[in-house]
Amino acid sequence: MKKHLDLMGAFPFDRHPQMRAGQRIALKHLKACLENAAALFPVVHQSPVGTGKTALGYTFLKAYQNIGARQLFYSAPNKTHVEQVHTMFPDVKVMFGRNEHPCLYPGYPEGTRADDIPCSMLTNCPHRVNPDTGETHTPGAARCPYLQQKYEAKQGGIVACTHAFLVFNVLLSKQFEPEAVVIDEAHRLAQSFRSVLSTEITDYRLVQAMEAVEETSPRQCEKLAEFLASLKRTVKRYALDVETLLEEKQILRLYETLSAINADRLEADAKRAVEKGKLHPVVDRDTLKQIEEISRSIRRFQHTLKFTLSGQTARGYPLAYVIASGKTEMGPHDKVQYRLTIRDYYVVPLIQKMLPEATYAYSATIVDPEIFSYETGIRGSYFSIPSDFPSENTRLYLPTDTANLAVKARQKRDKTKTIRLIARTAKRFADKETRSLVIVVSNEERMKFLELAKEEGLTTLTYGNGIPPRECARRFLAGEGDCLVGTTANFGEGLDLPAQVAPVIFCLRPGYPHPDDPQTQFEERRLRGQRWKLWQWRVMLEMLQARGRNVRSANDIGVTFLISQQFRNFAFGSLPDHLQAAYRGNLKWEECVKDAEQLLARE
Repeated sequence: MKKHLDLMGAFPFDRHPQMRAGQRIALKHLKACLENAAALFPVVHQSPVGTGKTALGYTFLKAYQNIGARQLFYSAPNKTHVEQVHTMFPDVKVMFGRNEHPCLYPGYPEGTRADDIPCSMLTNCPHRVNPDTGETHTPGAARCPYLQQKYEAKQGGIVACTHAFLVFNVLLSKQFEPEAVVIDEAHRLAQSFRSVLSTEITDYRLVQAMEAVEETSPRQCEKLAEFLASLKRTVKRYALDVETLLEEKQILRLYETLSAINADRLEADAKRAVEKGKLHPVVDRDTLKQIEEISRSIRRFQHTLKFTLSGQTARGYPLAYVIASGKTEMGPHDKVQYRLTIRDYYVVPLIQKMLPEATYAYSATIVDPEIFSYETGIRGSYFSIPSDFPSENTRLYLPTDTANLAVKARQKRDKTKTIRLIARTAKRFADKETRSLVIVVSNEERMKFLELAKEEGLTTLTYGNGIPPRECARRFLAGEGDCLVGTTANFGEGLDLPAQVAPVIFCLRPGYPHPDDPQTQFEERRLRGQRWKLWQWRVMLEMLQARGRNVRSANDIGVTFLISQQFRNFAFGSLPDHLQAAYRGNLKWEECVKDAEQLLARE
């Protein structure tokens, strides 16, 4: 079927009358893969900023739709990205999670979100939409917006959704069987899986669940109490005031008590209580929600814990890990004292299981297709699309006279001196009406920069004190502040600062994993000698993503300062061909600043 796809005929010329050079190259490679029986699918493209990737993904899916395919998904990392796809191509349907939709159940206050109600317990909801027929439980009732979007998606067409939605509705619940899928920002897919499949149980939630099921399921309540006691003993002994990677013998003890709990029985008893009038679906909403949530968590824990034990997996090593953490003293607003978290790690077979053969994955930062395929499981035909952005419009500086901020290499005052140097230089640019973005790794570094920037007279903008990162970025785009400050996690990716909004970027240091972090410890055990190759690849991606925040079109002019000498180990080698001419690694700090000032004066 793939040989008969008409890619050029599916290209949206009505919205993009002029096809870009990068798009033409990408479609030529896609066409060659489709026509070559020996070519491997999926197709993976490294496509620079400005290539027009979204239109290419739309074209790929539209071509399949034109030959009769029905379940077609365009998957992106977050809601904002999904909305952008729909804005560009209004015929694309959008699917979001429960928390984006109101609940219409009779008696609930207006504005109640679908994610806040025990939906699985409310089987008699008049607004429930049958996913196969589209009929409501009560004929003529208004349709549940969340379930209605699922029904509409099953009727065919291109659907834009987040990576997380795809995991829940394709992999876990198997509500869809995609015929073709586009994965945007594909380098983030493995981490998206790990985030979605992370599950936690806390003492607070267990106590709430025990109170909720005390009358409906007294025997299960006793078993929950036994597991809570086991959880407390483990955390008190190994993980007070620190996150601890649990060993197999500790996990086994927890697993023994957890296995005695019957999550299905908890939900069945609650539903029976609703049917008999012992629990009211509106009055006892919180109780029912607690039972629903703890049942799902217990079920998930029971399923996943076996994958944390090396003897229980076909590969002979753990595929997930367990983190324990606890607080010696509770603050006035704290609710949770003891916590267990299971994190899936080896997600490759899950990704491969979810994706059909007709998968088109792309990102501006693939760097190394071998490591990319090792991390994501997406193996196929790889091609790097050249950029037509003029390299003379950008610079990537790595000064020769800045400190090496690696823990074992830096002197006592190196980090503070370096952060002050960045603040002073950002103020110098601000005095010339040039705004900047400062990206650090830790929250401690962010707070230190704010302190020193204030001393230097630099007007900064950051998140916190009730301001989320997204709102902070919006205010900066609107013109507030001379310098935007944030961590790599919040502002190193997914933030667009085009048209000289912030033509200067400072990256303090690469975000190598902390040795005390449980994931780091797990990777050291699991990957051994291969771990540094993976860690190096991740910091390469972070650097390239950060560099691309301020150069979003061929007309943008922007520079990036890589500060720590740690970057010298990989910076130039990670650059695609079109960026190598922009690299400056043999100049001192002052020479870099002057060169940047001259370049930016061309605006």
